[in-house]
Amino acid sequence: MPSNMYEENRIGKIIGGSYSEGLAIKVEDDSVVENTRIGAILVSQTEKRKYYCMLTDMVIEGMNKQALSELPRGNSSLLLNRITRGTSIYTVFKAQPVLSYDLEEKRNQPIRNIPVHASSVRKATYDDISDVFGSFEKNPKRYFPVGNVLDMDENSTVCIDMERFIERSSGIYGRTGTGKSFFARLLMAGIILCDKASLLIFDAHSDHGPDSVDEENRHVRGLKSLFGSKVQIMTVENSTSMAGVLPIEIDVRDVEIEDILSIAEELNLNETAAQVMIALKNKLETENKHWLEEILINGEDLAERFKDSETVVNRSSLLALIRKLSVLKELPYLRYDRRPGTNSIDIILNYLQKGISVDITFGKSDKLLNYLFVTNVLSRRIYQRYMEMYERYISNRQKYSPPRPLVIAIEEAHRFLSPEVAKQTIFGTIAREMRKAKVSLMCIDQRPSQIDGEIASQIGTRVILSLSDEADITSALAGMKNSKQLRSIIESLDSKQQALLIGHAVPMPIAIKTRGYDNSFYDFISIYAPRDEVDEKYKKTVEASKKWLDEMDY
Repeated sequence: MPSNMYEENRIGKIIGGSYSEGLAIKVEDDSVVENTRIGAILVSQTEKRKYYCMLTDMVIEGMNKQALSELPRGNSSLLLNRITRGTSIYTVFKAQPVLSYDLEEKRNQPIRNIPVHASSVRKATYDDISDVFGSFEKNPKRYFPVGNVLDMDENSTVCIDMERFIERSSGIYGRTGTGKSFFARLLMAGIILCDKASLLIFDAHSDHGPDSVDEENRHVRGLKSLFGSKVQIMTVENSTSMAGVLPIEIDVRDVEIEDILSIAEELNLNETAAQVMIALKNKLETENKHWLEEILINGEDLAERFKDSETVVNRSSLLALIRKLSVLKELPYLRYDRRPGTNSIDIILNYLQKGISVDITFGKSDKLLNYLFVTNVLSRRIYQRYMEMYERYISNRQKYSPPRPLVIAIEEAHRFLSPEVAKQTIFGTIAREMRKAKVSLMCIDQRPSQIDGEIASQIGTRVILSLSDEADITSALAGMKNSKQLRSIIESLDSKQQALLIGHAVPMPIAIKTRGYDNSFYDFISIYAPRDEVDEKYKKTVEASKKWLDEMDY
């Protein structure tokens, strides 16, 4: 980078500060203040390294504190302001050191010290950003571009390290209308494009897999449209107009008590329901029968059978449970006979291990009960199967392959991870323990404050869009260093297309303008997306058929 470029981006010099509280930078030209915003990346460079800092505050200071309040009056005010500005009265930028980059070894290092007094400070350049955030052009299988630095143009590309992103669970937080779903879809596309893991998407509002229409009635291409046979759509609905969409079928014997408790509020179950189900399960297991199957098929006979057996299960409580669970009879995807090849759990696992991502769309079925029930049942069983594959691999690494990394994307994440529910659902376990088995969560939510605090603090990578509630901001930053300084950056974000990236998959916190999910992105995917052999053969067949028809003059 030429030295004159450094001069153009020069801000000032370090006049004070500390490692923990951040640096104080005296601004040399007031015009810089109006062209810089909170969250900007500043750099102080020595011969050995570059210190990256995040702008967290702007303060007006003065050599004489009294001069700050005693403003000049009359016609001389303009002249006096010009004389005092930048000398006795000046602006100070407060910046938090967040990363060190070794110029000799060409690698990022944790920040362990600060630049010396009077060191020069400048705005970050394109080279500064690519040095620490990586480059898609140089390594497209690892880095995925998600936007550009907030106060720089689109050439300042910010990439997420997808290898690190899939290692731990992630959170995408923001108020309704901020663009959470669009950014989530960007990251999902990045996972598929980099081919480091498979995706299992519980698509509550049919936003991700199939094509859709946005708030302005514009056509939006889904992941299936972008990636073809690399994505399989499945649905809970009986019928669908989309070709190639498979139905979800859940065997009633795959349902566990915890799955029912996860929808207890929707079923209006009381506190004794769990005790009744446990007692009934223990009794029927001795007869090689499944408790829920018996309730849904032989509910009346079951109640009659236990009318004189109060020691086993209270009859009135059993009758109430049978009545409330009868709602499940109407679920079109619940099956009572396990037919070969139709168990959706086996089908989904087969796709995931082949590197094909699965989007489970709930279509027009907007009942919360369907979403919570299906998501819990499938995720619990897939968790169990992944643990079996992982333990088999650990027992004999030469004979068995490790399970392919999996990212499970859930919307309305707080409904599965709230303090009351997390113990009943499998998602708390996945967030805490499944890193070793290469399974992680992508939590998409507008109310992070309702997620269990212990789980929230363990989220590895976080994308924080505009949040207004204090509790939500606190939860979104749970467990993060410098959360006080980062809070001011979140509060400064616009309501759309701006986000703070922080955590495991980015080398340092950074505020970005998010990439658009539009025609330019579709073109980008069409150029770089790996084409499946089946897609290529199909395309060649279509082209050959068209040529033949043209020659035959049809």
